[in-house]
Amino acid sequence: MSLANPSRLRWRDALSTKVREEVSAAVLSNYTLAVLLCELAWHGEYAGKPLELPAKPVDRTMFLAARRTLVQRAILLEDPALPKTLLRVPGHKDTSPAELLCQADPFGHIAYLSAMAHHGLTNRIPRVLYFRTLDPKNWSAAARTRMEKDLGEHLNEYLAHDLPSLQHTRIDRYAGIVVQTQRSKTAGTGWRHMGDRGLRVSTLGRTFLDMLQQPDFCGGIRHVIELFEEHARTYLGVILPEITQHGSKIDQARAGYILEERCSITDPAIDAWAAGTMRGGSRRLDPQAEYSPIYSERWCLSLNV
Repeated sequence: MSLANPSRLRWRDALSTKVREEVSAAVLSNYTLAVLLCELAWHGEYAGKPLELPAKPVDRTMFLAARRTLVQRAILLEDPALPKTLLRVPGHKDTSPAELLCQADPFGHIAYLSAMAHHGLTNRIPRVLYFRTLDPKNWSAAARTRMEKDLGEHLNEYLAHDLPSLQHTRIDRYAGIVVQTQRSKTAGTGWRHMGDRGLRVSTLGRTFLDMLQQPDFCGGIRHVIELFEEHARTYLGVILPEITQHGSKIDQARAGYILEERCSITDPAIDAWAAGTMRGGSRRLDPQAEYSPIYSERWCLSLNV
């Protein structure tokens, strides 16, 4: 480090200010903090004032020193309830666990019964927070793409200096709430942003499709059928295209049976699903329950409810 120069801003002070002024989330990952530090070094100034920087590039030693300084100054807080790769940002006591999860995982969203409650489809209060994110292979690919975007021409230099990579952080419980995480290659689609705190939730259409695919995460198949009976006519405009475009043949058979037989709804899209049905010994209305001999010929479906 060069001798103190009053015309220059110390990099630790600049980083403290940058975090306070630019970070709006309730949690900050080691990766994001390292990127903020590198941005200061690459630009060599902050808010128009030149920085007093070490002669060598940012490396892991400098990052760890920066992290310790921010914690000592209470700019960031260590939280024993969170993995060590995450730090809390003060002043966000009203952040919900759902928002915090979405801020911690840039590729995940709230789904299943938690999404159903968010959309007002169910009056059940979920005891578990259901969260869906990408499977390991696709998460790593998305992280690599994000790092390439964030770091640009500096990516190889960043990695060479052993700075933190963007990585998946699993949270199993927070604020007394159990988190049920499901990892899927399709988790990158079928959600939308809610509000300005980073919350992402399954779209209404995708939530109905999820109810058919994973009824055990949605209150059980009987609850799913009840909610279709209650809400399907209101939301048919989003249910039909979602299931047509993103549902499998068995998803369409389950939806078709429930919409026709339990909701008394007819539509050309439903007839098109019926035309594509195929007989199969394992085709069941409830994917988690045992096969039943009670059978729908039109939908080639065991009515095991």
